[in-house]
Amino acid sequence: SMTLQEPSEFLPRLCEIFNECGVAFVLLPALKNCGINGVVKWYDDKVVLALNDRFKYADAFWFSLFHEIKHIFQKKKTKVIINCNNDFSELDEAFEKEADAFATETLIPKGDYSSYFDGKGIYISKCDVERFAKHIGVHPGIVVGRLQHDKRIAHSSMTDMRQKYRIII
Repeated sequence: SMTLQEPSEFLPRLCEIFNECGVAFVLLPALKNCGINGVVKWYDDKVVLALNDRFKYADAFWFSLFHEIKHIFQKKKTKVIINCNNDFSELDEAFEKEADAFATETLIPKGDYSSYFDGKGIYISKCDVERFAKHIGVHPGIVVGRLQHDKRIAHSSMTDMRQKYRIII
């Protein structure tokens, strides 16, 4: 449900949740030409989850967040894990795909997504997106991002429904 809120509303609560779990949550500015969205790093028994503002869209923010959360659950304390837009060089591909699958399923459950959109054929309307997003309780822009990623709609389609965040770091 936080995906329906503005960053000024959800960030304080997100920080509280991470703090209660012993995770230091950090937002950083993106480094030019770096290609990194997030990282998880352990220091002894403490963990840092850092995200940057490289992608301004809400769907990319939430996907990256849940991707990195999965890395925390994987408890791979011997590696620095970096989300590099599916560039798995020198990282365990299965490990990264598992984190992607977790983020995908957490935001939009596969069963709901399939049962709703598989019967739609090639035409998916904004109304379809809004109805489905309301049904699963996420911002419609998250659904649009998923449909674009899955090539169910063109990357230029429905971009007005994707929410841009302005996160002050």
